[in-house]
Amino acid sequence: MKLLLFVCVCALVAAEPQPGVPSTPQLAGVLTNLYRRFLHTVAPKQLELQDALDIKWSDGFLAGPAFYSPINATFDGKERTAFSFISFLINPGQAGHLGQGSWVKNDVSEVVFMYHYGAAVKVHLISEDGSYRTEVMGNPLDHKGSQFLVYVPRATYSVFESLSKDEATFHSYIDIPAWSREHHQEFSAEEMATTFPQHAQLFHHLAKPGHHGDTARR
Repeated sequence: MKLLLFVCVCALVAAEPQPGVPSTPQLAGVLTNLYRRFLHTVAPKQLELQDALDIKWSDGFLAGPAFYSPINATFDGKERTAFSFISFLINPGQAGHLGQGSWVKNDVSEVVFMYHYGAAVKVHLISEDGSYRTEVMGNPLDHKGSQFLVYVPRATYSVFESLSKDEATFHSYIDIPAWSREHHQEFSAEEMATTFPQHAQLFHHLAKPGHHGDTARR
């Protein structure tokens, strides 16, 4: 599907007028328009749901509007916003929160991933001592062994992996306390391999482009 998307985008870009070098906002608008035209052709239901949830491109990924609790609470002796909530789209075959097998860690917040619709997703988790485990987020009626919620303890490295090459996944997550860029860290496959060399094969595998696992529907 990614190859088809690439071919479609190239063809559509060639068909667009080229009055000059576009600015960054103009380029983002063109790419968004091309992506929507592509989805309208190959995945109209995905586009319909995406519009219903107001999911748009933001900082390199597809996300809906974030909600921050109006209530503060005390965490480890410090007052913080109690929680935050946001919805995301995981594209077919995507591995990594920002693609290319990228991992994230939050040193303050606990996170709960919530499945809503679409393909199942494998969540890879590594604790600070190097312990590794996986959970599958999805509908257990469609994908045996999956679950609707996946809990990520704070200071845990995590990455998600789509288990479908054709179907997207709509999910949300809650950060408790609320997400903040100050405590959010991102790591490339190379950085993870340096920190946890015993899992280097996993990191480089997830960084490879394309679909990595079994299809989500059985």
